[in-house]
Amino acid sequence: MSREEWDAICEQCGRCCYEKLSYRGKILYTQTPCRHLDTETGLCTIYPERFKLHPECTQLTTELARAGVLPDDCPYVLMFARPGGKGSR
Repeated sequence: MSREEWDAICEQCGRCCYEKLSYRGKILYTQTPCRHLDTETGLCTIYPERFKLHPECTQLTTELARAGVLPDDCPYVLMFARPGGKGSR
């Protein structure tokens, strides 16, 4: 899958760009967005250089989608982590 195809899966909700806490094996989302997230558009303001300029940014992968870190209704989760999803094993 090309980078463009991978990025096209994203619905640009921005939820993955909020701080998260791990509590008793569950991922909890906070109300605190990354400082580079434009909360009006759901877009990263430094997207092309996000890994260079914001080292804490995590690259989304199929493994991450399967790990339970993303919201249950995230397109990456639906595609790669759900049984019968287009990219599921």
